[in-house]
Amino acid sequence: MNQPNIIKKVQPILLIFAWVGMSFQAIAQYELRMPDPLAGLSRKEKKELKNQASSFYNASNSSVAQAAESTVTLYYQDSKICYGTVVKSVAFSQPVILTKWSEIKNICDHIVAITSDGQALATTLVGVYPDHDLAVISSDNRANQLKPIKFSSAAPLSLGSFILLAGPDGDVESIGIVSVQARSLRDGDKAYLGVMMDFDKGAQGVPLKKIMPGSAAAKAGLREGDIILAVDQDDLSGAMEMRTLLQRLQPGSNIVVTYQRGKQRKKTNVELGSLSENSTIRRVPQERMNTMERMGAVPSVIRTNFPSVMQSDMPIHPRDAGAPVTDLDGEFTGIAIARGSRIKTYIIPARTIQMLLSEKPQVPNMALTKSNTGSKSPLQLSAEKPLDQVRRLLGKSRSPQDKNQENILKIQKALEKLRLRDKNKP
Repeated sequence: MNQPNIIKKVQPILLIFAWVGMSFQAIAQYELRMPDPLAGLSRKEKKELKNQASSFYNASNSSVAQAAESTVTLYYQDSKICYGTVVKSVAFSQPVILTKWSEIKNICDHIVAITSDGQALATTLVGVYPDHDLAVISSDNRANQLKPIKFSSAAPLSLGSFILLAGPDGDVESIGIVSVQARSLRDGDKAYLGVMMDFDKGAQGVPLKKIMPGSAAAKAGLREGDIILAVDQDDLSGAMEMRTLLQRLQPGSNIVVTYQRGKQRKKTNVELGSLSENSTIRRVPQERMNTMERMGAVPSVIRTNFPSVMQSDMPIHPRDAGAPVTDLDGEFTGIAIARGSRIKTYIIPARTIQMLLSEKPQVPNMALTKSNTGSKSPLQLSAEKPLDQVRRLLGKSRSPQDKNQENILKIQKALEKLRLRDKNKP
């Protein structure tokens, strides 16, 4: 084989290796540019910061103590599926359990609920709130012993408020802050202005980089290069403030936009449109962004299109969905419903939960549920008798005292190893 033919055959492979090498180099350079938030701290300061974080975590356990009593863990065979929150509904005489519908729908006939005090209860699916991806399950066995969560009349949490995920063992499962207040994730419910904003420039006002054809902004006469200064007499300091404002508005809302064009200051009336009417706009960049956000996280199967959710940076696993969320005062603030991405966890607000419980849930489509159970399900049905399964799960459930004892034994073993090592040193 002559040299030109060899070059033709290996050239694609060489190009692939070169591309991979440049990609890794770019990633390495990016990581090197990322500042270490603890780089300027001494060893003593780092230790103190770690101790403070640990103290905060331990102190917050008391905040979730009450909510933990209303938390159950849902099991299928040996596997934890998700959590559930015990509630009182007008549709049922006994307390019932709210959990994530998409996590249980293929196995709902075979779920065992383990309560905070170690009881194992067989469950039955009795209703669904499909828009919110919530299932209602009940237990005929000792259901009257379930403790419903207490609702609070407190005002909704403000941005930056700490929130805690309550586990059934009384420990805080996760900590985060409220990053976005309650809003709809449905495109049809989102107000749409139709502009691309400059997030980098300007400490005052919102520079417009592009106006989408046929959008509300275009119909109102806004142009590329205009700077939005105020909306309804409220001055804007930047694009983030503008985006937050739009999230609070509904399609069809009328706003007065004050903007600057050159040296002229103008006003225009804008009737906001719907994002669903412009679903193809920025589709590719958004898909790219979603891919980046999923890196390093395990998102829930159903993680969008909710009618009303709070957003938090709280890191959870999809199996943590269904657990109650509290504030630092222990007040029930909502139910964790989905891990949306690397930095997004969605929580159905307590007020929305209250509204749902005042109505009857939809009757579940059992035929569809059962048809999805089988070879298509990643979980296989057990031949074990239900009573034996319950007894086995009860034997597995451990109290906090048991966990503490195990930790003490581990520490003792570690200390013994250190003692023997020091003893054997010359």
